[in-house]
Amino acid sequence: MKRSLSPFLSVLIAILFLGCASYKDQKQRNALSFPEIGSVISQKDVLWHKNTSQVGTPKWADPLTITVQELPFNIRSYGIYAKYMANAGKINSIAFVDSLPYKPKYLRLEIADKMELVDLLNSSENNNVRNYLATNSMHKLVTSWNITLPDALIAKLLSATQVTLCEDSRWGKHFLFTTGKQEERLPFSEIQVFDYETATFCWGEDRYHRKKIKALLPEGTNCPKGTFKKADKVESDKSYLKF
Repeated sequence: MKRSLSPFLSVLIAILFLGCASYKDQKQRNALSFPEIGSVISQKDVLWHKNTSQVGTPKWADPLTITVQELPFNIRSYGIYAKYMANAGKINSIAFVDSLPYKPKYLRLEIADKMELVDLLNSSENNNVRNYLATNSMHKLVTSWNITLPDALIAKLLSATQVTLCEDSRWGKHFLFTTGKQEERLPFSEIQVFDYETATFCWGEDRYHRKKIKALLPEGTNCPKGTFKKADKVESDKSYLKF
């Protein structure tokens, strides 16, 4: 006689199956989408996967200056790029052979002035954003994109005298690059991002014992002395003022 599964065990197996399917779907979505440069993300470890979600964008008062670097692929960066192309079902037209002297290249677009970001994050316009960031040390700021573009666009970006991150009602979020008197725009939707880098927040206090962001540092870097990655480690005492 065949022994049937108990109702409890059947429900448990169904939950596990649905959970695994949901986990695979989320992992696939994360592999194909990237948070916007200049946005805040939250990262959580889920099973064997790091779940990343974009949780907001601070109010940037002025267009942010962007640096453009042309970098050669290495084994690591090409592996990330090739994996993205495979997951997206796209044709990988960039060949890479580590033993050959010539290496194909990609572009890194990076927010240039991190101290400007710190000042903007500490401004009154971003009080709500800053208070939200203080609640969780897992929040990070996306500071650069690694991208590939057609050769003609790469040449234009590299020769531009200035590149800025902008947003308006017509173009949405885009890069504005200027060469002499000529201006061109590159919408986010036309960029193929395959990787990004983040910065973590280092917290301290101002002379009035209010929590402030003191530095933005690459992920994995220790905060300067007297600052902390967790805002709740900043000792605040508002019963008196520092003069």
